[in-house]
Amino acid sequence: EEGEFFSDMKDYFYYSQIRSQDESTTKARNLDGMIPVTEIPHLMCALGYFPTQLEVKNMTAEVKYSKFGETGEYVDRIAFDDLVRLYVNHRPVFAIGPEQIKQAFKAMSRHEGSTLARDGENGLLALLTNHGERMTLEELETCLAALVGDSAVHRVLGEEVDAVSFAQDILGLTEAEEVSTHDEESAMAANFGDPGTRSDWGANGTLALASGGPS
Repeated sequence: EEGEFFSDMKDYFYYSQIRSQDESTTKARNLDGMIPVTEIPHLMCALGYFPTQLEVKNMTAEVKYSKFGETGEYVDRIAFDDLVRLYVNHRPVFAIGPEQIKQAFKAMSRHEGSTLARDGENGLLALLTNHGERMTLEELETCLAALVGDSAVHRVLGEEVDAVSFAQDILGLTEAEEVSTHDEESAMAANFGDPGTRSDWGANGTLALASGGPS
């Protein structure tokens, strides 16, 4: 049980147990080594994987129905080992970097370039708040406050928004690197087998390693 990444996973998991039972309470907590499935997206984000709303639904459903065929009951809590294998199943091979943001901007501009107007019907704000997995303006302001310390959209974003500048100056992204760092690889291999294998919920409701790449 070595490796900085694996150690961080444990820390985040233990903090999630505390968070799910109210961080501010003065009552004694019962930490049973389990967390609610509602904590899964928060932990994935802490580990550097930022799932879409659809991906969150898929992960939640995978856990929720894992024992339904056997017991007729839903699963609403998972253990640390389950979290690790769920991460191995769903993590992306490459991290998000400026190039991926640039491609997204090109798609939003219908391949006319990697710069978008801030305002207007086809502007960045309209696209973020009206299309796909829509954000509200309040959510966008909350994100900007967390990212750059200023929630004022029209102060943070110029009239023209360049993809690379947005990625580096707003999102704080650097060039994408493969998520499977040497530290993560060795930690996963030592504790759960080859991280390149795909773990599946077995027929008996437990997670079993099966060969195949991460989904």
